[in-house]
Amino acid sequence: MTASADAQPADDAQLADPARVAAVRRVLEEGLSTVGLDRLTKLAADLLGAAYAQVSLLADEQFAASVFGLPQDAARTAPLVDSLCTVTVGVGAPFVVQDAANDPRVSDLPSVASGAVGAYLGVPLVTDTGFALGALCVFDREPRTWTARDVGVLGELGASAVAELELRVLSREMTTKAAQLDLALAAADTGSFDWNLSTRELRWDDRLVRLFGYEHGEFGERIEDFNARVHPDDRERVAEHLERAIDAVGDLSVEYRIIRPDGQRWVEARGRCLPGPDGRAARLLGVAYDSTELREARDRLARTLESMTDAFFSLDHEWRFTFVNPEGEKLLGRERDTLVGCDIWAEFPAAVGSVFEMEYRRAVDSGEPTTFEAYYPPPLDDWFDVRAWPTPDGLSVYFREITARRQAEHERAEAVVDRERAHAAAEAANARLTLLADAAHLLAQSLEPAQVLQRLSDVVLPTLGRSLVVALTGEAAGALLDRELPSDSAVHVVHVAHAAPDLLPRLEAVVRDVPLSTSDSVGVGAVIRTGHAEWLAEVDEALLQEFAPDAQALGELLAVASDAALTVPLVSRGRVLGAVSIGDAQPGAVDRAMLADLVSRAAVALDNALLYRAERRTGLTLQRSLLPGDVPQLPGIEVAVRYRAGATGAFVGGDWYQGVVVGDDLVLCMGDVMGHGMRSAARMGQLRAIVATLALEGHGPGALLARLADSVDVLLDLELATLLVAVYSPSRRTLTVASAGHPPPLLAALDEEPRYLDVVPGPPIGSLPGEYEELVVDVPPGSTAVLYTDGLVERRGEALDVGLEALRQALWELRLPPEAVADHLLATLGRTEGADDDVALLVLSHLLDA
Repeated sequence: MTASADAQPADDAQLADPARVAAVRRVLEEGLSTVGLDRLTKLAADLLGAAYAQVSLLADEQFAASVFGLPQDAARTAPLVDSLCTVTVGVGAPFVVQDAANDPRVSDLPSVASGAVGAYLGVPLVTDTGFALGALCVFDREPRTWTARDVGVLGELGASAVAELELRVLSREMTTKAAQLDLALAAADTGSFDWNLSTRELRWDDRLVRLFGYEHGEFGERIEDFNARVHPDDRERVAEHLERAIDAVGDLSVEYRIIRPDGQRWVEARGRCLPGPDGRAARLLGVAYDSTELREARDRLARTLESMTDAFFSLDHEWRFTFVNPEGEKLLGRERDTLVGCDIWAEFPAAVGSVFEMEYRRAVDSGEPTTFEAYYPPPLDDWFDVRAWPTPDGLSVYFREITARRQAEHERAEAVVDRERAHAAAEAANARLTLLADAAHLLAQSLEPAQVLQRLSDVVLPTLGRSLVVALTGEAAGALLDRELPSDSAVHVVHVAHAAPDLLPRLEAVVRDVPLSTSDSVGVGAVIRTGHAEWLAEVDEALLQEFAPDAQALGELLAVASDAALTVPLVSRGRVLGAVSIGDAQPGAVDRAMLADLVSRAAVALDNALLYRAERRTGLTLQRSLLPGDVPQLPGIEVAVRYRAGATGAFVGGDWYQGVVVGDDLVLCMGDVMGHGMRSAARMGQLRAIVATLALEGHGPGALLARLADSVDVLLDLELATLLVAVYSPSRRTLTVASAGHPPPLLAALDEEPRYLDVVPGPPIGSLPGEYEELVVDVPPGSTAVLYTDGLVERRGEALDVGLEALRQALWELRLPPEAVADHLLATLGRTEGADDDVALLVLSHLLDA
């Protein structure tokens, strides 16, 4: 029987929508595992005090995917027209029925007429794509009142049910991705070695055996087996490093190539010699890992620096040269081989006590970049425009030789004394050069492509022109817009600006509606094709007709067209990225040349920004590949994890988490490797592997941290890291915690105020060895524990206590599954992708019925 005439039945067209029905069928075809849904239906009934709860999926008929309170043999299917859930989907919002028997909307339905349903509350299950899969509902046999809180709680649980259902559809894809991730993690394994210098026995673990391409049982545990894999060109150098370390009873640090049956790889090894009773080296212990990807990343960065038009060199913390690019060799008058490893003050003594030393030291001490111009006496005898940037490894210096510009300024200054007109001309030329220098500096400071284009238009308008249009090739536009564009003859407008704000919308509409191509005879398309600038002293109607498909379009073009236009190609590193068209550009040859120079600098800045974006994406991909997609689950608990990258540019961070099952217990780790960049991400991966190994050896949290702190100098090139280790015991329902300088966990027992655990933190890993006290706390059913990195609670300019209290308040009276808790905490504390710092988060919940 259908609903009565006054009811609000579901829209037949909506229910019959093939796309909606197909979405439901995909969920059903994946084979539902009802564990998650059963938990949600039971939770719905418990939280709302209802006798019954149900998740219904609506395809050609209603299918009860999960039920609570009904007999196990109750029918799981029913016609759509007989279902209260069908009405809920039709309403498209929470459907509230207080007294079903006396509610004309549903009183004629079989379940109401039979007395099975006296009161009903349901919410539609709607996906992000707008498809209503079905409904989550609770009901009782007797009438009752549903509150606004009841509706809100059921809505939250409905969102979790949608996520659970969508997860089924994605399970196959996730399985594939998980397999790919396992392969990537295996490739990043770190192996260990132990060389007994007396017996000459060389022991490798399984990871190192695999790294060197040996089969099981093939490695003979002799140094000859190691040498057999080392590249012939590297053997002598590696042998020299080994000999120095053994003779000095010191440390080993060497990178070399190996030749495996499947090809060549780079390996980085670090170790330490241990002395025997006679004081001489007796054993060499160490680790080695595949550094091929990291080396390739360094090589890409080196190639970028090699191709820069600006001169560049880098210094370490001891003021020694570590890199000089070709332009730097040219301006410094020295080959890089004679500079790398040498002290800058010894090689360029005239810099001591000068503005060079003062500004370099100020940048390093303050951590802030500096820009200045200074003269260096013979043998260089030149003026330089210098930009110095402090880095974690020392100082990076970009510089240009500006002697000609300084001489021109000096000559103009002298001419001021003789003639007023010469003075005015010199002032005008100086203003142009200053504008160009300031603009170049401004453009070089930005590493966001859109910001580069905006700053270019800010500099040009309105002083040098009235309008500006930037068009790019398909490849460059796709990189800027983060989407795939065809690499054909089409030209894509990506930025439009006008000195008159009221004309900007009209210009944008006209320019973006006009099809542009490299086959055009004039304009940005032609300039991109030829690579040569174009000056149109007059833009007339005949010229615009080429771009107007009809009279109306021609009229729109004429309304916003400039009287004259200068179009300059965007060329960087020999590639044409696009072109910039400046309407009503200044007609003078000097101004046009300056605009061309300015656009050329903008092209390099834009190209650098696009490369910077690509490098950041590569770094984030590396870091995420080192993090597990999930952590193991044990009966009676659920664990959810999250990672959010911070807005730290191309320098990715070292926040990480991990879960390892050891016997019947679950070992949870939350850590933060200090610093950013590929190196921190790689060290994070090594630290995860070592911590997992120590956990599997059976060390408790305190002993694990102490063991790690004692041996970190041998196993890792690690500056500093905080680490929290927690062991959950299902049998004892306890959590045992120890901390190495890490923020304390937060525990919220059912119906109790959340509290931070009073674990006494030991020293961070990589600082000093120390003792790490363990704290054991009970975890009763219904409890939620939160482990996190400092990025979740720290905010620039805000005290740490403020963030900790905000986290505690966000968990107060929160009764949601761990996945929903994790999303709620990130949203409440404003820690989405692109926040100030990286965030790692782990939420553990002890189920009520466990």
